[in-house]
Amino acid sequence: MKFKLLPILAIALLASGPLNAAPAGKAKAWDREPDSFMGLRFDKKIDAALPQCPPRTVVSKTMCYEPPYTNLYTVKGGPEIGIGYGLSAFAGGLGVETFYLTTNSDNFSALVELFTNKYGPPTRRTSEPVKTKSGSSFSNETLFWSGKKVSIVIQKYAGDINTTAATVSDLAAAEKRSAERDAKSSTNAGKL
Repeated sequence: MKFKLLPILAIALLASGPLNAAPAGKAKAWDREPDSFMGLRFDKKIDAALPQCPPRTVVSKTMCYEPPYTNLYTVKGGPEIGIGYGLSAFAGGLGVETFYLTTNSDNFSALVELFTNKYGPPTRRTSEPVKTKSGSSFSNETLFWSGKKVSIVIQKYAGDINTTAATVSDLAAAEKRSAERDAKSSTNAGKL
C-alpha cells in the first residue's frame, strides 16, 4: 500500500515545485528601441522627410510618398531588405504615429530574423490557433517588442493567411491619438 502512494507523492512534489520556486526575475528591458524605421524618423512628418511620388508611380528607385488618405501615407522605393514588402505610415501630430510593413506570410521567418537582428529578441511571443472559413487550421504567431517609447508587433497572419504585418508605433503619439479618439467619442455620444 505504501508503494502505491510513493508515485502519487512524487507527482505531487514535482507539480508543486514551480509553486515553491523563487519568483522569476523581471522581464529583461528592451535596450534596442529605435527612433526611426526604414530611415524615417518618428518625430518628422513624412511630407517633410520625403518628396511626393510622381503621379501614377508603380515602382520608385528612391523613397517617396503617395498623397495621404486620411493621414495614411503609402511609401514607395524603400530600402532593399531581402523580401518584397509594402510600407505605410500613419501621421499623427508632429510626426509619424505608426509604420506598417506588410509582406507575404511566406516571408514571416525572414522578417522575424531581420527584426531580431536589428532590435534584439522579442520581449514576448504568443501563438494562437486560427481557423479559416473552409475549416483549415493555422497557428498565428505574434511577436512583441515593448519599450518605453516604441512598440513593435509582428503578426504572422494579419487579416488573412497570406499577409504578415509589422507595426512599429511611437507610444506617446499613439496614446495621444487614443485619448483624442476617446474624447471625440464622448463628445459624439453626448449628441445622441
